[in-house]
Amino acid sequence: MKKLFVITAFVAALLVAEKAQAQLNLHVDYSPELIKTYTPTADTTLFFHGISFGLDRTFRLSDHLDLTAGAQYRMNLRDVSEHYGIVIPLMSHGLIRERQTLVDIPILLKYKLPITDKITNTPFIGSMLSWGIQGKTTEIFTWPSNTELHHEWYGDDGYLKRFNVYAMAGAEFEFKRFTVTLGGRYGFLNLNKRNTGTTTKAYGFFLSFGHTF
Repeated sequence: MKKLFVITAFVAALLVAEKAQAQLNLHVDYSPELIKTYTPTADTTLFFHGISFGLDRTFRLSDHLDLTAGAQYRMNLRDVSEHYGIVIPLMSHGLIRERQTLVDIPILLKYKLPITDKITNTPFIGSMLSWGIQGKTTEIFTWPSNTELHHEWYGDDGYLKRFNVYAMAGAEFEFKRFTVTLGGRYGFLNLNKRNTGTTTKAYGFFLSFGHTF
C-alpha cells in the first residue's frame, strides 16, 4: 500500500504542476490481457477482455521529445462455460466468472514525428506500475442445484501479488487533438505467491481513443 501511495502522490504532483506546454489527454481503451502460469508440468493461459480509462499529462522536453505521466482505472473480465462430469457426461454445468480491477500508472517517453501539419505519429517506450485493487473468481453451478463458490485473488487467502511492473511500447497518432494509440505491455514480476516453482505473469495490448486538451 505504501508503494501505491508514493506512486499516486508522484503522479498527482505531475498532473497539478504548472509547466509550460503541458497537455492533458483523456482516453478510453480496449486493453485485453493474458495471464499465463508456468509450472514444471504444464502451462496455462487465461484470456481476459479489458477496458480502461484514464488521464495523462504530457510535458514538452524538447521540440520532439515528451514525457507523459498519468493514471488509469482498468477492468479485466472473463466468462467461461464449463461442463463437469466423468462417469456421467454433463453431470454438472457451470460458469466461471472472473473479474479484476487495477490502478495503473504509466510513465512514458514519446518522440513526435510530424507527418503533416495536422497529423503526428508519436512512438513511445516506458513503464507502467500497476496495483491490483480487487480480483475474484466465481464458479456458478446450475445442476443438480444452484451453487456459487467464490475465490479471492488477493489478501491472506489469495494466490496473487497485487503489485506489478510492465514495460510498454507503441505508437500514438494525433489528428486535430484526437488520438488513436496502439501498444503492448509486458509484466516483469512473478505474481504467484503460493506455489514454489510456479510463475504467473501478465501480458497485454491496448487500443486507445483519446482527446487532448
